[in-house]
Amino acid sequence: MPSNDAMTILISLDQDEVALVTVVLLQAVDGCRAVTSPEAAARRGSGVTIGQLAAQWTEIAERELHCSVVNMNGERLFTVPLTPEGWYQVRAALSESAAQLSRPANGGEATVRANRDRARRALLLADRIVEATSE
Repeated sequence: MPSNDAMTILISLDQDEVALVTVVLLQAVDGCRAVTSPEAAARRGSGVTIGQLAAQWTEIAERELHCSVVNMNGERLFTVPLTPEGWYQVRAALSESAAQLSRPANGGEATVRANRDRARRALLLADRIVEATSE
């Protein structure tokens, strides 16, 4: 959760979008490689990490923490506050996931269609984040 003195941007997402972000961030964590350079150790205390974001979004999805939740017309909407850097990291993870899903897949037509749909949803959400963070 961002500190109170940091600028935060609120974006409302539905339950499917929260689940998508959570899965994408967890996959990004799985794909990370540890860096052991002295520069990385010096930067460790600053900024937002994918691991921190993945843990935060897991808590949002599973326990509705770090956000406010309202029911609107039978749909749960999650208003999530993140710093601009946090939203940038989420957007980057969504874009990377969409790029990976757009590559030719081994599998049947159903797999290709599901990957294409998930890539489209990730890109649409990344676009919404761009709009919300540039205002």
